Amino acid sequence: MSAQAPSSAQIINEAARWLALLHDDAVTEIDRAALEDWCQLDPRHRVAYERMRTLWGSLDELPAAPARQALSQAFTPHKPRYAARGAQTIALLGLLICGWAGLEHLPVWMADQRTSVGERRQVLLADGSQLQLNSNSALDVKFDGHQREIELLQGEMWVEVAKDTQRPFVVRTEQGTATALGTRFLVQRVADGSTRVTVIESTVAAKGNHSEVVNVTAGNMSVLKDGRAQPAQPVGNSDPAAWTRGLLTVDDQPLSEVLQTLARYRHGVVRFDPEALRGLRVSGVFKLDDTHAALATLADNLPIKVEYFTDLVVVIKPL
Repeated sequence: MSAQAPSSAQIINEAARWLALLHDDAVTEIDRAALEDWCQLDPRHRVAYERMRTLWGSLDELPAAPARQALSQAFTPHKPRYAARGAQTIALLGLLICGWAGLEHLPVWMADQRTSVGERRQVLLADGSQLQLNSNSALDVKFDGHQREIELLQGEMWVEVAKDTQRPFVVRTEQGTATALGTRFLVQRVADGSTRVTVIESTVAAKGNHSEVVNVTAGNMSVLKDGRAQPAQPVGNSDPAAWTRGLLTVDDQPLSEVLQTLARYRHGVVRFDPEALRGLRVSGVFKLDDTHAALATLADNLPIKVEYFTDLVVVIKPL
């Protein structure tokens, strides 16, 4: 029986230990060589270590933060033993990682491609396929001589698939897979844990972990939930790919759903009571790069009040 592959959490913990060792005054060339050997054991090792170094370096932007001060003290030469200093370092780095992303999001922190809140990014893959990542999204690319697989860890992606009859193009989430039988489609991980597969062109085979394949044709979508692919249904008059052009297009959509979408493109929180806004519906086109203007437009055309308590806290109430 082969040994079980280390988890992302284990790899990051080891990377933190290597970072602590490399900051120790007694570090030797043998230690540095051992680190290089560890990095070469698994491509994820080097990624984890480099991103751990980036995490440490990014703290320079927060000189007054208690965490930064504590980490600096942990690395000072006055500490009598590496073990104590290393333990403090690992604990503090762990607290920072947990505080910023949560342990359940460690694979996202190590993702091959990521976007921050409000960011969209275009990616050209090695096979010629083109991707776009929506706001706050992350994915891993797993290409070899037999397969082309994308693991969508968070958020949403649009893909235009390059033809390759020998290697199927598969997008995977915890709920199942979407296999391209054509070219353009979207996959989104929804907040309720489901996965939405929307086809723009040709056909995609959607399959839940515990269900048969559902072929989804252009202009239709399927939801993967509880391990099953639901029957395909039309997307209607909506434009699910509008975000790739920086737009949010809505047609008679509940206001609460529009606010939830706009919140995905803003740092901080957008607070509202869906029940209090029940019955209010929206049609229109909004720029995702200017959510402030979008909220102002909603306030001008609906009986609601938009209050900014800080740049990071917005409250929407009915009038």
